[in-house]
Amino acid sequence: MEINLQDLRLTQKMERGKVLVVILDGVQGKAKVTEAVDHRSIIIETVKGKIAKIKYNEGELL
Repeated sequence: MEINLQDLRLTQKMERGKVLVVILDGVQGKAKVTEAVDHRSIIIETVKGKIAKIKYNEGELL
């Protein structure tokens, strides 16, 4: 992943066979890429407008 902090531009390539979640934080000028895993939910927690945690909650198909 490539971040240009002058104009806050991000370049991220897709990965074949994967679903990726890109989180853009314009407050801190950061970006985070995480994989969306099968049968889980992703919760992004913030504190005072900043990313604090990324949680993966398991689930299952019935």
